[in-house]
Amino acid sequence: MANKLENKINVYSEIGVLKRVLIHRPGKELSYLTPTRLDELLFSAILEVETAQKEHDAFTKVLKDNGVECIELADIVAETYDSANSQVQNEFIERWLDESEPKLTSELRQVVKEYILSFKPTRKMIDLMMSGITARELVAAGKKVDSKSPELIVDPMPNLYFTRDPYASIGNGASIHTMKYKTRQRETIFADFVFTHHKDYKNTPKYFSRNEGKDLTIEGGDVFIYNEKTLVMGVSERTTLKTVETIAKNIKANKDSTFEKIVAINVPPMPNLMHLDTWLTMLDTNKFLYSPNMLSVLKVWYIDLTASTIKAVEQNKDIKTVLREIIGEEPVMIPIAGSDATQMEIDIETHFDGTNYLVIAPGVVVGYDRNKKTEEALKKAGIKVLSFTGNQLSLGMGSARCMSMPMYREPVSKK
Repeated sequence: MANKLENKINVYSEIGVLKRVLIHRPGKELSYLTPTRLDELLFSAILEVETAQKEHDAFTKVLKDNGVECIELADIVAETYDSANSQVQNEFIERWLDESEPKLTSELRQVVKEYILSFKPTRKMIDLMMSGITARELVAAGKKVDSKSPELIVDPMPNLYFTRDPYASIGNGASIHTMKYKTRQRETIFADFVFTHHKDYKNTPKYFSRNEGKDLTIEGGDVFIYNEKTLVMGVSERTTLKTVETIAKNIKANKDSTFEKIVAINVPPMPNLMHLDTWLTMLDTNKFLYSPNMLSVLKVWYIDLTASTIKAVEQNKDIKTVLREIIGEEPVMIPIAGSDATQMEIDIETHFDGTNYLVIAPGVVVGYDRNKKTEEALKKAGIKVLSFTGNQLSLGMGSARCMSMPMYREPVSKK
C-alpha cells in the first residue's frame, strides 16, 4: 500500500483535515437482498446495485478530488493475506468458515473452502468471501452440492459499505467491535485480521477486541473523537454503557493515551436511526448539526479517565452545556432541515441521515444531496457542503460518515 503518510492510525478529532480513509465499494453482496430478508439484513428496501455502485464512486471521487487517500477494505485485506504465512492464511479462512451463515455442514465446508481458494488473485477471493456464495455457483464450478441445500450456501455481508461500524480509529489506537446483529458480526473478521497481521497496523494499540465479552456490543457510528482529550460515545441500541466503560478502562490502561474523559450520550431507539451519528455530528471547531428529535430523551454520562475508578456518572445537563464544556466556547447548534423546519421535514431528513455528514476539513463536509433543507441550513451557517447523489445508498440507512472510517487526520490548528 503506497503511502506518503506515516503508516499508523492518527485520529484525534472529528474535523481535522482528512488524509486517509477506509471505504468499501458495494459489490455483488447487494444483489442477494430479497424482500423477505430486508429486516434481517438491516435494509429499508432493495437497492439497484449498479446505481448504488455509481453513487459510491461519486462519493469516492469527492474524497479523492479533495486530497483524501481512499483505502479499499478488500484491497487491504488481500494485501494482509498475501503477506502472511500459510498458517495465518489458513487460520483466517477457517475463522471465516466457522462464522459463515448459515452454518456449514462438514461436507459443504470443505467444498466451500476449496472453491474460494481457487480464486486468484487474492482480491477476487476476498470479494467472494464478502459477497456470499450460491449453490448455483458451486454447481457451475463442478462442485457437488446436495439438492436440499439452500440457495445461498454462504450469506452475503451487504452492510460492508458502512465501514464506520466494524472498527473505530481512536487517537493512535483502534477498537475492533462486537456488533449487535448476527448479520453484521462477521464483518469484523476483516478488521481484526488487518490489525493483527498487516505490517503497518499490527502494532496499533487495541482498546477493544471482538471477543471482549459476550454482552459487550459496540458499533463505530457511536464513536466520536472530539479532541485529544475527549471522546464522545453513543449509548444506543447497538452500543451499551457497559461497553463504553470497558473501552474507558482499556484506554486508561494505555500510558500513551492522551484522553482524559468520555462523554456518553443516550441515543433514542427509533427505526432506521441506530447510532449517535444519526442524531448529532461535529462539523467545525464550534459548529454542530443535530436532530431536534433527540432532545426530549437526552441523557448524559461522564467518565473521568484520570480517576482511580472508572465509572459512568449520569449528569443532568442540556446538550449545549455538554458541548460548551468540551470545546471551551459557545457552540453553534444547527438543527436538521433548518430552524424554521416543520416536524415532518425534520422527521424526513433525520430518516435519511441528515446529520450523517463526513467532515474532511474544518467546516467542509460531504453528504447526500437529498437532504436539501439541511444542506441549505449548513451553507447559511458557513459550512461548505460537497454533496453527491445517494438515493440508492441511503436505503441501507447511512450516509457519508457511515460509509467511511478515518485512519489519518491532520491536527486541528489552535486558535
